[in-house]
Amino acid sequence: MKMTDVFERFKENLEKYKKLGLNPLSMATGCAVKVDLIDTVYPALEKIKGELQKYNINVLPREDADIFQSREKVEIKRMIGGGEFDADRAISLIQVNQETAGSPEKFANFILKAYTSIKTSRKLTIGKGHSIVTNIPSAEVAVLDLFKLDGKTLPSYTLANNDTIQIVDPLEDPASETQVDVAISNSLNDLFTKGVSKNLRMIPLADAPIESLKSELMKNFESFSKRYNIEIISDIQPETKSLMMGATVIGESDHELPTFYDKVDEGMEILVTRPVGELTPVNVYMWSLAVPELLELLESRGLSLAKVEEAKKKAIEYMKKPNIKTAEIIYNHLPEFGKSFDKNAHIAMTTDVTGPGIFVVKEFAEKANVDVELYDVPVIDKEISEFATESFIIPNSTAGTNGGIVIFASKNVIDNIAQELSKSGLEPSVIGKVIGKGNGTVYCTKELTKLIHRKNILQFFKVKDN
Repeated sequence: MKMTDVFERFKENLEKYKKLGLNPLSMATGCAVKVDLIDTVYPALEKIKGELQKYNINVLPREDADIFQSREKVEIKRMIGGGEFDADRAISLIQVNQETAGSPEKFANFILKAYTSIKTSRKLTIGKGHSIVTNIPSAEVAVLDLFKLDGKTLPSYTLANNDTIQIVDPLEDPASETQVDVAISNSLNDLFTKGVSKNLRMIPLADAPIESLKSELMKNFESFSKRYNIEIISDIQPETKSLMMGATVIGESDHELPTFYDKVDEGMEILVTRPVGELTPVNVYMWSLAVPELLELLESRGLSLAKVEEAKKKAIEYMKKPNIKTAEIIYNHLPEFGKSFDKNAHIAMTTDVTGPGIFVVKEFAEKANVDVELYDVPVIDKEISEFATESFIIPNSTAGTNGGIVIFASKNVIDNIAQELSKSGLEPSVIGKVIGKGNGTVYCTKELTKLIHRKNILQFFKVKDN
């Protein structure tokens, strides 16, 4: 496509979004829209922990998904604005405006009101919460998907998760299947990281400034459902008139899960299933079209818009395809339900590289009480990622949506997994190792600092001199 055609298409798409009352240049793409975990979410939860306990509500520590033993009877109900339902567990989607998102105190007050709006006679566990930022002040909302568990326990685990985004690619039509494919795949990924791909179900979450667009988004959910044989559970949708797309997803596994945090030990290797940082080429491409000076700077670095477009296409392909095969490989390297962990045969710990980027390695090193060394962080295109960080286009070039999956296991298990992933067409690479027991310290090379400019993330990494 000629450059003039590219710019023309970009202008046309800007007009489409503006007619909907949206400005794609101010809307974060993918998981970049998350409320900051370090500066806002974690401090807010700490503030209200005691108050929630008075209401018999418990918020679990961060995990990829809510995990509980399967039950004979499960009733699922979505609530927006509160109500009565004897729920045992909940998955929450919180959308707040920029003022609330920037204040731990205001965010704490919002989620306290949301969580206590559910009237249940049982102890309520918030198993997973997801929070995003809107630039529309009036579009704040709390969506809670509730689970009532009854009957006998079953020899399997049920996992539930929500991930919701606003937009993936501003250069695509807001109603395109790509946007919804990425949103659903991103939510499913937190199940896939645990090797869960059986009995998959989803409760779509969609909103839009106009009903016709909302209807188109819902049709895209149906299309995804048919392609991947995932059951849709229909329920109410938010009415904020803001653009949202995502899903609460549910799945089951009759194997143990890779949450053997106390088994992570010295000598284990860290593998990532494919390159990370999908959001970077999308943002660089968009801003290079929007800001002529940035395009000139890009070209002065020997980078062409065509190269960025190719990287963007690769990123979109990664993001829109559900990582089902990876889930199956992980499942096959886990003990059967109720069986013991064997370090010579099984995966110890997993997570995915999404909103916080490679910071997830730090989070999970803390969970396992180990120190680790990172040799490398494979991004889709190193030059583009470094340019994005230096130019302050995106503060963390390792962040992604429906990202690669990080696996901690012994060397022989990692070798086998790498071979299986390669045969499936993926690009796995070993990015580090576990040094030994510790407090979650992550040692890295100076190269990593070229990919991240956020001080609240870099402060948790120790740069090695050599």
